[in-house]
Amino acid sequence: MEKEQTLCRLLGSKTRGVSQYIDSYIHDDIGLFIPSDSVGGSSLISVPDRPSYMVLVSFDSGGSDVFHYKARVCSPLLSCGDLGTQHYYCIMIAADYFEKRYLMYEEKLPVFEDKPFEICSDILKALNTFAFESSKSMMNSDITLAAQTEIITHWMIRSMIGETLDMRAISDDYSVARAQHYIELHFAENITVSALAKLGCVSESTFNRRFKKETGRTPIEYLIDIRIAQAKKLLRRKNLSVTEVAMRCGFGTGAHFTACFVQKTGATPSEYRNKFQ
Repeated sequence: MEKEQTLCRLLGSKTRGVSQYIDSYIHDDIGLFIPSDSVGGSSLISVPDRPSYMVLVSFDSGGSDVFHYKARVCSPLLSCGDLGTQHYYCIMIAADYFEKRYLMYEEKLPVFEDKPFEICSDILKALNTFAFESSKSMMNSDITLAAQTEIITHWMIRSMIGETLDMRAISDDYSVARAQHYIELHFAENITVSALAKLGCVSESTFNRRFKKETGRTPIEYLIDIRIAQAKKLLRRKNLSVTEVAMRCGFGTGAHFTACFVQKTGATPSEYRNKFQ
């Protein structure tokens, strides 16, 4: 599909919102727009009759060397609020393309009104790869860009429904990867470090050292992180009590669950749930 046609499909106009201050990377069903100057970008976000889904990923270092990523999604014809930063990626996905894939995950398509969601850095890697491939016009790039469009869209949707995945966490060390896979499947059970070490055919001390080196966390810290991530999903559903969520996620008591949840998120389970009311 020609670039001008795709822009029209995404923006509702061939050129509106795309200025000299915005770098654009376009393929058939998706557009990635990155402000190249602090002057540009606002008109892109406020296009009133945009027929596509828009995802904004903003970057804020807070004055430190570590960037924090914040993502928001808006349905067609809806605009996002003030970003508060000129550092962001704007992703527009054609409505029919996005909706067909979203309905593979959920029975009903919601209306996204500037909805925030958690995003993993691997989506950013995929976006940067997409931009590189798009700008280079390499041989057979249509094939790889189509594949990357699928990956980006599915990962975005999974993040929106709370199924985030950070590929950096997947180890190439067999003993560590085997433990990660086991924890993902059995997080609600009573898991010991010695049992995890046996899965990888290494001693407990070797396993502990390798796991901490690979993930930056001890095996128990990793297990608690997985349990907390699962608890967040259950809390957002609102059909279970906090105690039931604790039991389903492998916490022995509600008090232990609350203490771990506050330590990891800064909020109690009830406070977290109320954010999604």
